[in-house]
Amino acid sequence: MAIEIEVNTARCMGSKTCTWAAEGVFAMVGDVARVVDPTAAPLEDILAAAEGCPTGAINVKKDGLTGASS
Repeated sequence: MAIEIEVNTARCMGSKTCTWAAEGVFAMVGDVARVVDPTAAPLEDILAAAEGCPTGAINVKKDGLTGASS
């Protein structure tokens, strides 16, 4: 299973909800979130982070299919 996680930094408002939902996967770099370790949390937590993003800046693809997106 291949997972791709992208953060649209233009849409990210720096709320940090992703860093709490999927600890270790996301980190704040300046005022925006970045993916630092896509294997640091279970897929369910990563999807929850994407769904909980207030601006829809996180896009998750599993095996090339979108699981949660902006």
